[in-house]
Amino acid sequence: MTDFQISPELLNIYLEDARAHLEALDHAMLALEREGLDPDVVAGILGPLHTLKGNSGMMGFAGIKDYVHRLEDVFVRVGQGTVTLSRPLFDRLFAGASALRDAVEQACRHKAEVRSLEADRTLLEGILRETAPRPASGEKRPPAGQQVAPSAPSDRRLAPSAPAPSALSAVPAPPALSASSTPISASESLASSAVSAEHVSARSSMVRVDFVQLDHLLNLVGELIIHRTKLHELGRELAEKLGGEREVPELLSAVQQVASVSTQLQETVMDIRMLPIRHVFERFPRLVRDLARQQGKDIELILEGEETRIDKAIIDEIGEPLVHMIRNSVDHGIETPEARVARGKTPTGTILLSAMQESNHVLITIMDDGSGIDAAAVRRKAVDRGLLKPDETIADRELVQLIFSQGFSTAETVSELSGRGVGLDVVLKSIERLNGLVEVETVPGVGTKFIIQLPLTLAIISALLIEVSDRTYAVPLGSVVESLKFRPADVHTINGRETLRIRDRIVPLVRLESFFGLPPAPEAGRYAVVLGRGDKRVGLVVNRLRGQQEVVIKALDPAVSGPAFALAGATIMGDGRVVLILDVAAFFEGHRQMLAHGRSRPALAGGS
Repeated sequence: MTDFQISPELLNIYLEDARAHLEALDHAMLALEREGLDPDVVAGILGPLHTLKGNSGMMGFAGIKDYVHRLEDVFVRVGQGTVTLSRPLFDRLFAGASALRDAVEQACRHKAEVRSLEADRTLLEGILRETAPRPASGEKRPPAGQQVAPSAPSDRRLAPSAPAPSALSAVPAPPALSASSTPISASESLASSAVSAEHVSARSSMVRVDFVQLDHLLNLVGELIIHRTKLHELGRELAEKLGGEREVPELLSAVQQVASVSTQLQETVMDIRMLPIRHVFERFPRLVRDLARQQGKDIELILEGEETRIDKAIIDEIGEPLVHMIRNSVDHGIETPEARVARGKTPTGTILLSAMQESNHVLITIMDDGSGIDAAAVRRKAVDRGLLKPDETIADRELVQLIFSQGFSTAETVSELSGRGVGLDVVLKSIERLNGLVEVETVPGVGTKFIIQLPLTLAIISALLIEVSDRTYAVPLGSVVESLKFRPADVHTINGRETLRIRDRIVPLVRLESFFGLPPAPEAGRYAVVLGRGDKRVGLVVNRLRGQQEVVIKALDPAVSGPAFALAGATIMGDGRVVLILDVAAFFEGHRQMLAHGRSRPALAGGS
């Protein structure tokens, strides 16, 4: 470790850069393992490794720097063709990459090197010794034990002309490293000096901003939207009262201008928060490769729609659910090569992970061509767990949704990957916490497809304002299929439940005043707001529709929010009123619908 003090800001910059370089390393090794030797891939990875080595040296992480230097040497030999690509070599390289990632994470966590890479570096040095070029006749061999570094010309031939710019380039180098560090050739030193000079004089168009600051900026924009709405309402009221005054048109014009600028500001801030979903997807090729190798399966992962953009707050939360679903596809879905061939399939299974934007939602699909879900096995497990009665009739499409129940698993034995019944339960809870939904489609023997629908952002949404018993609620507009007016004679009772026939569909109804235990309104509900969740529909009976509006979501205390209360949050209207935002997922749970028709619920804050 060096004598100079490492600031938290510098440590964070180093860690972010290191993670990006290690992701690039994983992708390069996966490409080489899949497609064989490609000089362009080898040359492409030498740049990130060179940058990581230099950054680690500047941070004083000598052990990490030395290991990356040896890793550079190995890839130079790979490019020269003196190191043969083989399965054992890739196993050693991937294990080394995992050790390097762990060492970097621990070093940043403790501000000093904790994880030793000595043994891993020794393995790389063994590879270099095994593949060292034999000296020509008459050429002196180096003394025993002396390490031989690859020649500088070959390194420069394969490496890019200049490594990727790094924010650490502008940081002064610490005092000299320990004497154990590997010497650098004169030509490499000169080239590095030239590169450093370029970096010092280079101009960057990028600025690093803490996400907390973006959150604060978004909150300010949210307040601006609230006051914009209030200003718009005041302008309309003044126009009605002072319609003949000549200042009124100027006032309304100024209000419209403020509304236009604030809308552009909101869109710009939201766009800054949006990131390509590849930041989540890029971690899965390595995961699938390791899991497939562990289970003796051949699996190809196909990524599509990696440039689809979504709010960073969702990016941070969606990783864990996707890991569970990918592991589920590898373990439960894809068969062994022998089983696939016996069923007339190719030995290599395929998992498709795709994303696409649809209106104001993002659809993420995880599809495999494996064995599918056995509905009969799901039924047996459901009956054993008391989720179904033995004689209960249920469609296969609804039956397979039971795999998301808590503790549910069709695995006969508990393994490292499955059998504990926690994976898909975690997925469902995580997705619903993000105001999303997840569905599964399956064909036995053909494959399974999971579909996740998520909002583009969790901060500002379009909502339909409804009125129930003189209280106003907000319904996320993305979940509203349609709204319509109906007559009491249109309502029919089926199995003790009120329903409404809409074209060729029977839609169950939920009366919100009964659901929330509110006093009955003078006039009965005359409107039905039809909510959609996949192919399911539920109608909310309300007294009045107040129109749609963009609202800023404010979190509620967990004690009075969530599916148990059918509340997702709250928002503040232009006139200062607090309006509760409904949690749409709660109305699609059977026991909650029964509550709405059987027992009254305690009255809550109930909107405004």
